[in-house]
Amino acid sequence: MPRSRATRASIRAVLRRSSASRRSVRTRAGATTWRSSSDAWRPARGAGPTTGGSPQRSPRSSRRPLPRRPTVEPNAVSGVVGVVGLSHLGIVTSAGLQSLGFTVTAVDADADAVKALAAGRPPVHEPGLAELLARGAPAFTADYAALRGCGIVLVAADTVTDDHDRSELAPLEAHIDKVLPWLAGDAVLVLMSQVPVGYTRELAERLRARRPDFRGPVHYWVETLVIGDAVARFRAPERIILGGATAAWEPDPRLAALLAPFGCPVLRMSYESAELTKAAINLYLSTSLTFANALADLCEASGASMRAILPALRSDARIGPRAYIRPGLGIGGGNLERDLVNLRELAARLGVDGALLELILASSRARYDWLTRSVERHLLAGRPQPRIALWGLAYKKNTASTRNAPSLRLLADLRGRAQVVAYDPVARLPADVVTAAASALEAVRDADGLVVLTDWDEFATQDLQAVRIALRGPVVVDAVGVLDAARAGAAGLTYVAIGEPA
Repeated sequence: MPRSRATRASIRAVLRRSSASRRSVRTRAGATTWRSSSDAWRPARGAGPTTGGSPQRSPRSSRRPLPRRPTVEPNAVSGVVGVVGLSHLGIVTSAGLQSLGFTVTAVDADADAVKALAAGRPPVHEPGLAELLARGAPAFTADYAALRGCGIVLVAADTVTDDHDRSELAPLEAHIDKVLPWLAGDAVLVLMSQVPVGYTRELAERLRARRPDFRGPVHYWVETLVIGDAVARFRAPERIILGGATAAWEPDPRLAALLAPFGCPVLRMSYESAELTKAAINLYLSTSLTFANALADLCEASGASMRAILPALRSDARIGPRAYIRPGLGIGGGNLERDLVNLRELAARLGVDGALLELILASSRARYDWLTRSVERHLLAGRPQPRIALWGLAYKKNTASTRNAPSLRLLADLRGRAQVVAYDPVARLPADVVTAAASALEAVRDADGLVVLTDWDEFATQDLQAVRIALRGPVVVDAVGVLDAARAGAAGLTYVAIGEPA
């Protein structure tokens, strides 16, 4: 959407430092009041994007119409938001902020990523992202000097991990080194990258030692994006969690203007509390997965059904309908694993009992054994070189990522023992690793059996009668519970699933 000169001027004013008190920021539509006596504050919705002078609701989905540009009273200085790092987090953050009405400059030394994004071709798969960029993209550049004068700079490079899921902070440090010469002395610096507990405070101290003229606040923003739903979650978060130098830090007016369009509670806490909150969220989710897998084993051994038990659990108010209870083949994707390893190292360093962390990691590693047993028993036994169809390469739906995906391990285990034909709507592997099919139905044609490893929605809606006709053998090993057991049985398929009696 083309911007008028007046609109561009109003957007540039969003992040300008106010000459008013730090305890309030006033816009045409309303005001936000900061309460130091509480850890939570909610920016007034009127401080964000408006339509015809009336506050507009914060979007609940990435597919809803994008809000109009914010209209605010001008203050002073620069209104450009800088975003550093164009991996998944940085791309979604920069595109999301641009869609909410801010003028964004997004920087990364990766010239190929910059070129692809500038051409509207994001290098990551994320539903709604290409649409967001098409409606108004940030200014993508490989020149860190473009950050000069930015009132707020967000460092949003995803923290990479090694083969043992340990954080490798060198790439993040390289970004920060490139940012430092161009960081305005009074800029608000916000770290969004996934870092260990204690990192942000140490970073703030180093920055001030290297740049004595830098007097702006440093914050840690806990990212809670979910791959496959990141655009919607960024634009309509349940809450925003921010860490500062003290437990009761006072928000900078420019930070208030940045957060106003979200219209959600903002939880203020210290750096360490925010960093540990990020890890604690993933620890809780990992614990839920471990519980689900333990329960699934008991179901299989006792003849009980996990599918029957789950609705009963979720109907308990103490557990809830959205409880993360779903058995599987262990933790994948790298994000949860990274935080578990960081917490294990933190516990060891502080002399805290890390038995729970060790248990979760060990349980995750052992879960693949279920797939090994099922494939050996139902598809390999008595069949030399069977043809096996594989649905799903990605570690979860709505992503192309195969990081720690069980498909990689299965393909390695079956090399020389079976012919595998795979289909995934998005994820791709080299032709020398697996034969790719153009559709789910093509993959199962003349196969001796089917293994399902990703919970893509299109798998759940497949015509199972057609699948049975195309298959040579009747066995379906569903490791993610995406198919309907009753429909599979009615179609004449032998359905094998985690947590279900044989």
